[in-house]
Amino acid sequence: LVSSIQFAMKKKVKNISLTYSQVYGAVAMNNTMCLGLFLLVVYVRDLAWVFSSEVTTTMFSIFFLGVIASTRETFPLYFAYISLALYPLALGLVAFLDYGLGWQ
Repeated sequence: LVSSIQFAMKKKVKNISLTYSQVYGAVAMNNTMCLGLFLLVVYVRDLAWVFSSEVTTTMFSIFFLGVIASTRETFPLYFAYISLALYPLALGLVAFLDYGLGWQ
């Protein structure tokens, strides 16, 4: 992330885009690693699986952002608003899957 800050300080469109790509890659890697470790703990300890709606929502959000990020090299500001809007949408989707459809 230090290199991302150095690129962003130059304030050129290509450098800012590279910063966004680096941060996006770090977030995707972190989500993948955390989900993998979580699944390993559930498997090793033989825990009950009651997280289907949360995992489905997380995978949907990652896929949606991945599709957006793979279509462009530079990102206008409104993409940030789209990304931020995914959080309340994800919360709503989890609530719908849990309480509306009865997922566990």
